[in-house]
Amino acid sequence: MKKSLLFAAALTMLFASCDKNEDNKKELDAEFALETVDALTYGEPVALTGTITSNTAIDKVVFTGAKKAEDGTFAVVGEAQEGSIDGTTASVEFFADSKDINAIEVVLSASKSAKKFYFDAPKVTGELKGDVWFNDAAMLYPDNKVKNHQNSPEEFPEEFTGAGSDTKSFFSMHGVKVNGKIEHILSLNDLLSVDGKNASFCFLNVLQNTENNKFIGSQRGYMFSAMMASSLGGGTTGRQCDIYKYGNHQIKDENVDLNFKMARYRGIWSGENYKEEIFKEIDRIFLNLKSPKTNLEKIKAFYALGEIQRKLDNSTLGEEENPTNFGGSTFLRKWNNAGENTTAPTEQYRAGDYIIFRSERKKEGEEKARYYYGIMQIKEFEGDDSLCFVEKDGKRYIDKERAMNLFMKPVYLDIKTQCEIAE
Repeated sequence: MKKSLLFAAALTMLFASCDKNEDNKKELDAEFALETVDALTYGEPVALTGTITSNTAIDKVVFTGAKKAEDGTFAVVGEAQEGSIDGTTASVEFFADSKDINAIEVVLSASKSAKKFYFDAPKVTGELKGDVWFNDAAMLYPDNKVKNHQNSPEEFPEEFTGAGSDTKSFFSMHGVKVNGKIEHILSLNDLLSVDGKNASFCFLNVLQNTENNKFIGSQRGYMFSAMMASSLGGGTTGRQCDIYKYGNHQIKDENVDLNFKMARYRGIWSGENYKEEIFKEIDRIFLNLKSPKTNLEKIKAFYALGEIQRKLDNSTLGEEENPTNFGGSTFLRKWNNAGENTTAPTEQYRAGDYIIFRSERKKEGEEKARYYYGIMQIKEFEGDDSLCFVEKDGKRYIDKERAMNLFMKPVYLDIKTQCEIAE
């Protein structure tokens, strides 16, 4: 992003000399000199700055990627990006949003007059690093036990058979193609159709081992769990029914989003566990992200989500001085030690808190891993787990009978995430 101090005098600049421009505005009496840049990288910002010469106060400047043809004419190939004006200086954080860009169009406007300028620019290099997916009304349901041959042999006497489930309990950061469409909120049946491809986490209600139907004594309540068999099928998770083989299909570790991690960031309610500086930074990033519709908006959103890596996880970028690392876990419980065989349950997150997640992907032939990041804010738990606690013999725990009421009660989430470009 290094700027050169060479002015546009060294560049090609064309502008119309007629009284009216193509937008039917009067031709503005102004000149503009644009500083140039060494390179334009696809999907990344570069600071563009130029100097305005005019006797008229300029109230708007717009920069757009353009393509210069062999005959010297210019055509817009990018989306308009409005800049700012400070005195006689116009500037913008410009994103190269097309591989066809080899010029920059600058439009100065004042009231009912305007003028266009075109400048040669380096050809765009690099490739788009990823896509984004936003859903401010995502719902995940903690599924009931999925009956199969192991846990309900009387109903399913044949091995590798079961009821399956269409309950939307799973999230895929990178998406799964279901019936020709990329989906991120998925059911067990959806994932079985692709043997667990790209599955990132499951939202569940810890209660019993769904293989032998025994109740879990040490942990209870809601939980976000990564998709490895060791996580879902663990003794204190209890979703063995999800990793059971159904017919010729099964969620397999080699297919899931294996290097997926989550980290919680709690609000001020958590007292000494509240990390104000980090929480407010995450909150700032999250609130500045708007649902993208256009290619440019998606590019900007992908870059903005990259702030998580650049500020909170820069050890992945090879930072040697003051590296940051958000750590991350393969699962996050809403309550720790909420079973009857433990004491002093502790609440881990509430509505309003944030969960940051990261996916590490390695493409064949590439030396370095690619990292993708997302932010998820918990909006509401429909199931009130605080009503499930009982006290007995000096212990406070989630009662297994009351915990039954937590199944199929959704969690409402606002999710904003980077993801791979769908193939």
